[in-house]
Amino acid sequence: MTAPVRSPRPSPRPSPRPRPRTSPRPNPRPQPRPAPERSLDLGARLRAPRDVSVDGAQRTVHPWPTRRRSRPGEQRAGQTLVVMVASLALAALVNADALVERAERKPLGADRDRSLAIWHPVQDIAHITQLHRIRQLGEWLVGDEDHGGEVPATPTTRELVPVAPPELRQPTAAAPLRIFVGGDSVVRDAGESLLRLAADDALLTAALHYEIATGLSRPDFFDWPGALVADMVEHEPEVAVIMFGGNDAQGIIAPDGTVLSDVTQPGWKVEYARRVGDVMDSLRASDRLVIWIGQPPMRDRAFDRRIRVLNEVFEEQADDRSWIRYVDSGEVIGDDGRYVTRLPDGAGGTTDDLRQPDGIHLSRAGADRLARHILGIIDREIAAAVAAQ
Repeated sequence: MTAPVRSPRPSPRPSPRPRPRTSPRPNPRPQPRPAPERSLDLGARLRAPRDVSVDGAQRTVHPWPTRRRSRPGEQRAGQTLVVMVASLALAALVNADALVERAERKPLGADRDRSLAIWHPVQDIAHITQLHRIRQLGEWLVGDEDHGGEVPATPTTRELVPVAPPELRQPTAAAPLRIFVGGDSVVRDAGESLLRLAADDALLTAALHYEIATGLSRPDFFDWPGALVADMVEHEPEVAVIMFGGNDAQGIIAPDGTVLSDVTQPGWKVEYARRVGDVMDSLRASDRLVIWIGQPPMRDRAFDRRIRVLNEVFEEQADDRSWIRYVDSGEVIGDDGRYVTRLPDGAGGTTDDLRQPDGIHLSRAGADRLARHILGIIDREIAAAVAAQ
């Protein structure tokens, strides 16, 4: 018996060769897209064009209008405005003295105070920056330069004859005492205060004549000696209150043609004293009292030194004339001759703002204080004359 034939077993399939195991590739992290650059300039962001959809169509719009280039000869409105403002400011500085002078011509009151409050600081800036010299240069170029007032070639001389001091009469309501006030812009303030006080007194009547930016140094600009003679004829004052000097510390011309340009120059004081003496003599009349007021202390030290020279002349010339009473205003609105803006009012308080911001002129309070002092002198003169009768 034969053995059964077995079918051969199929040989096992060879297993596939294993592939080499490799480490899995790392999944790269998505990098953020760079954000569009944004300008910190808000104007640039507003002017940046944007794509918008309008009726289904994409359009690029400019939300902020682009700046148009100026054409030759064109100027932007802002630049024009700046130029106009700068030109007006320069004109104000160049003409500051004239603007202050115009404001001083206004009557005492709120309008004048406001004008001076505006123009006095402008004047201070103009003098600090020397811009006011531009106008002076223009005047020089047209032949209107300031050499000082010319005087007659032959000076007038008067031989002083001793006379008795004037005696004022006792005024009445029917015949009030006649007072005249004359001089430059500094006496204007005190003169207006005196007129206001005299208006409340039936025994007094007063008249005022002032001229801005005048004095005895420039008779070519305004002839005060001749004007005072006419004023005496017109008003026939029994008391003449005179004040000069605010504009006199400048160059003058001697009778021989010598130009004396500064108060410290030899001969200046002699020539000015001659002019002051001539005016004092022209004011002399029977029983007329002349009250000559010296200039007040000035805030600017250099100007104050020049003013003191003038006050010395006034006092020296007054001492030689019995009809003149010299008043040192520094003792009235100053502190022992020093510049101040506040003094005791005599009632336990203080008087503020005695001077205007320019450091030269008197405020209303300072003018009232000086006017009351002048009226006090007149009252004492009347009382002394009455007691002597």
